[in-house]
Amino acid sequence: MAAVSGKGLLVQWIAGGASRVGDANSGGILNRRGVAVLAALAAFGCAGERPEPASTFPRAQGVSIQTARPQSSAERYCAWYGAEGADDVLYFGEAAFWSAKAKAGGDPTADLQQPGPQLIGRFDLVAERWLPPLEVGTPESRSGVWDVLDGGDGEIYFTTFFEEAGSVSPATGRVRRLALGSALNELARGPDGSVLASRYGSGAADAGNGDVIAFDRDGRIVRRWSLAAPPGYRVAPKTPLWDALRGELWVTADQLPLAGGPSAALPPRQDAVVVDASGRARLQPEPPELLFAAKSRDGEIYRAEADGRALWLTVVPPRGETRRVLLDAAFAPDLDFAQDIQVAADGRVAVTRWSGIVHVLERDGRVRSVALPRPDPAGLYYTGVLNGQRLCVTYCADVTVVCVDAP
Repeated sequence: MAAVSGKGLLVQWIAGGASRVGDANSGGILNRRGVAVLAALAAFGCAGERPEPASTFPRAQGVSIQTARPQSSAERYCAWYGAEGADDVLYFGEAAFWSAKAKAGGDPTADLQQPGPQLIGRFDLVAERWLPPLEVGTPESRSGVWDVLDGGDGEIYFTTFFEEAGSVSPATGRVRRLALGSALNELARGPDGSVLASRYGSGAADAGNGDVIAFDRDGRIVRRWSLAAPPGYRVAPKTPLWDALRGELWVTADQLPLAGGPSAALPPRQDAVVVDASGRARLQPEPPELLFAAKSRDGEIYRAEADGRALWLTVVPPRGETRRVLLDAAFAPDLDFAQDIQVAADGRVAVTRWSGIVHVLERDGRVRSVALPRPDPAGLYYTGVLNGQRLCVTYCADVTVVCVDAP
């Protein structure tokens, strides 16, 4: 099955009309980070039955596998998307979504059946040791934490998808819940100091487009973007990116067939959507397929793109010519996915793939790659960050961080 979606592992919709997974107070709906569930559900749920992508890249050296103590006796949490904070700490979401789904025979709302801690994991990148996680929920919390973002203002912003988004201060532990609506998944820095959040769907199981919002640090929505969908589809956005130089919003998006009628027979697809300064949205259909996009603090944009069997990193500087850097000439898009891009403080760029292959773009333009171990064949790698001469990556196989020598 081809991997047709991006940074998310998602539940697309609930069958049989059970589209709501919460109420007005919990803010729940069902949908999730991407049609990736078409690929990722199969990947995670049947990892022992699927072949792994072949790797010709060198195996990692200096391996340290750190697994935290179980966060709950009732659910199996794992480490999800993360980001490095200014304090040399890797922050990441913790969730029991995958294990709960598998235990319930494939029910994507199963995580909501069991109350549990709502946590942001913390890993000290210098000492390579665990720090106490940040508790951001209540005794009634049911959804895990999905995405996190270091806001640069002393706050770590987070989404929970089924419940409210919010922020937490690592220094004081103060938690704020933000009334931004449900279905929020991925976060990024937006215009004028705002935070972007993509909304994967409207909350209905079989209809409704998602959108992208920008909210200020007080939790007020200051801007909303409507997105384009091909005829017969609804749009479900995932990874947002704000191009300040051109005043454009880029977002990777799953395009899901509308339920009922001839559209229901259409295959899911992924197209990037670009919204220009005038608000006009246009599709950017593949090839190349945009898998993930990120930018550095100085505005340089990085796009992981699959073009047939080649995986590229397209670099768009604030000024100067765009260039493409080949990461892998034997990329297997039906087995693997470019899951995240992180830019280190020193300018190095890490592109992490599901399979544990990480590509590092050095400051001189050279690419160095490494294959991380997979002690749990059902696990998926998410976010890799560079800190000095070490590379640490979240691994969705319990709450695990794998650190290796930087390639």
